[in-house]
Amino acid sequence: MRLIAQDCYQLEQQKGSHGFVVAGAGRTAVVDPGLSLGFDGVIAELRAAEATTGPVTDIVLTHYDVDHAQAARRLQEALGATVWIGAADAAILRGRVRPRTVFRKVVLRLARVTLPVGTKELSGSGEIFPGLAYFPTPGHTPGHYAYQWRGVLFSGDSATVAADGGVSDFPALLVDDKPTAAGSVRLLAERIGAGSVDWVCPGHNAVARVARPAA
Repeated sequence: MRLIAQDCYQLEQQKGSHGFVVAGAGRTAVVDPGLSLGFDGVIAELRAAEATTGPVTDIVLTHYDVDHAQAARRLQEALGATVWIGAADAAILRGRVRPRTVFRKVVLRLARVTLPVGTKELSGSGEIFPGLAYFPTPGHTPGHYAYQWRGVLFSGDSATVAADGGVSDFPALLVDDKPTAAGSVRLLAERIGAGSVDWVCPGHNAVARVARPAA
């Protein structure tokens, strides 16, 4: 694992998207474990790091797309961790609601994502455990969530992230609801601009250190 900030790491064996680990308050969370084909590498990486991070207690998902969430069930079975996901995305994976776009209907049919029994469904804002906050950033998917650990923001696919930490709209083809997604981008930009964010960790762009104006 690669150190990003204190008690925050990027997984290096992840497949499909970027995955991260945070550790504190006696808990350890994996953010977006990725595709199942990367499971063996990720589980080996997590176990090798246990002396530093402690055992994984939680698996938090920014959204239900296969490249972010498919490995969650296998990881939960191996580690006994609790899985967390936005309620609106859980409804899609449980078959209660159909995906909103043809693209996602096809992808979900070809590459299944199955939630483990006992998955916790998020609504509103709060904390997974002390220090790991969650808040809704819908648009890319209906139940997309972002997370923040101290000064590190995990934005998933809610926005495209530039090298200086600036955020902009995610590619339109991959967005369920463009006006809602644009609102989430503005929310992220406001949070970053308020000064509480030092690092932005997106699902696909490189991890970015937020640029601050010179004093």
